[in-house]
Amino acid sequence: MKKYIVLTTLPLLFSGIVCAHTVADSVGVEKKDGKRFILHRVDEGQTLYAIARRYASSVGAIKSANPDLNENVRYAQIIRIPIPDGALSRKEAKAIDKAIRKEEKEKEREAKHTAEAVVKTPEQHADKEISKGNDPDKAGIHIVESGQTLYSLAVRYGVDQSDLRKWNNLSGNNVLIGQALIVSEKAYLARTPSGPTPTQPIKTPAPTHPDTPARTIPKTERPAPRKTEEVVTIKTETPAPRPDNPTPTKPDNAPAAPAKPEEEVELPRPGNDAPMPARGRRVATSGVAEMIEGDNSGKYLALHRTAPIGTLVQVRNEFNNQSLWVKVVGRLPNTGVNDKILIKLSSQAFAKLSPEDRRFRAEVSYIAP
Repeated sequence: MKKYIVLTTLPLLFSGIVCAHTVADSVGVEKKDGKRFILHRVDEGQTLYAIARRYASSVGAIKSANPDLNENVRYAQIIRIPIPDGALSRKEAKAIDKAIRKEEKEKEREAKHTAEAVVKTPEQHADKEISKGNDPDKAGIHIVESGQTLYSLAVRYGVDQSDLRKWNNLSGNNVLIGQALIVSEKAYLARTPSGPTPTQPIKTPAPTHPDTPARTIPKTERPAPRKTEEVVTIKTETPAPRPDNPTPTKPDNAPAAPAKPEEEVELPRPGNDAPMPARGRRVATSGVAEMIEGDNSGKYLALHRTAPIGTLVQVRNEFNNQSLWVKVVGRLPNTGVNDKILIKLSSQAFAKLSPEDRRFRAEVSYIAP
């Protein structure tokens, strides 16, 4: 609770550098090598550029403060946001340093109490660790929540979307709320039927002679039968069909071979992420996508410069690789304001592809009539 009391004062101390809406994502402050940092937890679908803009900082400054940071940040990842020199007065800097020292002391006390508890009750601690998150029936399984996509889950667990589709037998990138997904290769292999079990050896009965040692033979071997009578094996051959004899036909009442089920292919429709049809001439262009101002239709619609009205087009966000199909319902006005705009999307479609930014770089594809 004390940590969040400090965070609510950050917008006032930074004199406008940190906005008030950043408090929900900030989890604390830190001082390292004489510099002060805000600790930020990455939200669902957030990009490094969006975080830099939210804190009135730059991507380069954030990367310098986080040497191990890549271009793509992960959900729930904690990153440092540097506070520029001179942004705080001497009094404000002392107040933050005091809060940091107080929080560090609280963490030291908590660590000390935890260590004492481990020393006093090691058996209870071990039992707790065994029961914590080690349920074999739930290991490597994720239940899809509202707002989550196959791409965000792939980023969260550090795997490829193709692996998630393979592990869960998915034909596309669509997931449902409440769906249980395998999110690790270990969990996938544990739930994959194993091959045939190796042959186990069996022991033969003890020999009658005491000096003869027992021999272990595989199950596939069988002891030779005692020769009590002569066995004559007559080998018969099936005669080859003569030209004048027709080939035997299948009886009318013989069961027909089961037909192979056809694989169901998901068709494009507004709002889904079906694959691009294989037939037809594909037209693809790249450009800037914006949102249609004042749209409250709740549907997946678009205004395009050249695509015929009524055409379904696939729009892909080139930054996060999210894509969906939308229906072209009108022409994009050829005015000076729209010179650099390729497509405008309804608010419903734009929120699904780019929940943080007001515009993004998009690839637009469709099958020409």
